[in-house]
Amino acid sequence: MKKQLLLPALLLSAPCWAQQPASAQDKHTKTVVIRGQFTGDTKGYNKVYVYGTNVKSDSAVMTNGLFTFTMPFEKPFTPAFYTEYDTRVNRMYSPYVVLVDQPGTVTLSKGDISKGMHSMVLSGLPSAVSFENFRKQQQDVRQSVTTTLTEKYGKDFYQDSNPQAAAAKKEMDELLKAKMASLLQDFVSKNPDSYAAAWVLSGAGRSLDIATLESIHSRLSDRMKATDEARNVVDYINGVKNSTIGSAVADFTLNTPDEKPVVFSQLKGKYVLIDFWASWCGPCKQSFPHMKEVYKKYKSDQFEIYSISIDKDKNAWLKGVEEQQLPWLSTLDTKNVSQRGFAITAVPTTYLVGPDGKILMKEVGFEPDGSSPIEKKLEELFGKK
Repeated sequence: MKKQLLLPALLLSAPCWAQQPASAQDKHTKTVVIRGQFTGDTKGYNKVYVYGTNVKSDSAVMTNGLFTFTMPFEKPFTPAFYTEYDTRVNRMYSPYVVLVDQPGTVTLSKGDISKGMHSMVLSGLPSAVSFENFRKQQQDVRQSVTTTLTEKYGKDFYQDSNPQAAAAKKEMDELLKAKMASLLQDFVSKNPDSYAAAWVLSGAGRSLDIATLESIHSRLSDRMKATDEARNVVDYINGVKNSTIGSAVADFTLNTPDEKPVVFSQLKGKYVLIDFWASWCGPCKQSFPHMKEVYKKYKSDQFEIYSISIDKDKNAWLKGVEEQQLPWLSTLDTKNVSQRGFAITAVPTTYLVGPDGKILMKEVGFEPDGSSPIEKKLEELFGKK
């Protein structure tokens, strides 16, 4: 069974948000205040926690059900919240994400502690409100698909024990993609100059086929097309097109841990196994022992392995390289090659590139028993060793 980790991209869980001008006072203070209130018996578990990308992990203690977080604002971010009650009483939690695109205040009210953060009613920053509304629409989409499939296949349609599970899962994917495409198209069409539209498309757009994604992206205003989020969409679209089987890999240069540049075109004349990974990816690290065996078998002037990390934290990458002791080329993707050139959506992902620089094969995940199509191709090319 192949093992892989989806990138921490937003995927179908990406809500939508609208950009509004900050007030003069907010621009001066550059802070975001998030206030909340729960009702119900906390059973003594009074902490609320926050974490997230570019968010300092922190906690607040509720007093009479009230809690407050004050966070600096530098650029849009998405803090995620959960409660101590969730972890200690419910023994599980689903993080509640608030999307913030400017300084200001978000209020979370009418929360039921036994139901967690998702029972909150959100108000305040228009961006956060739009985000929440879109998230609820996505939940409605998922619920409608689940209801449809339950009526057709039974309540356990997703269980492998159900003889129709494979057909049900395939239909679920098709229905979700179709309904999400409709939802995204409607939102972007109605909000072409909203930062929300670009942000949502950057995450959830990866679930769409390229033609649909291009069509929806074209509806963004020129101002929104200039955002990093919309540019990420273009990079992904180009990456899908550039990484089709038979395509020549566009040349790129990345640096090794000791800052030596690796120019990909210099590897022409060899078969190159490009391995996209990350220091936080368990399946990636699990794949390395077997990859080292493969490298030992086929390492020559005709074959090379080249690992490219998608880590955002350079120090984490350097530590990962040192821990894994990779004997082949290793660089950090500081130029978005993983998206612009290969549209990577999960790691590990590997590409086998021929001596002419053209892509021969692609695999997502890895086969720990060595039975992968790429490994069989290497045996075909170099003989079983």
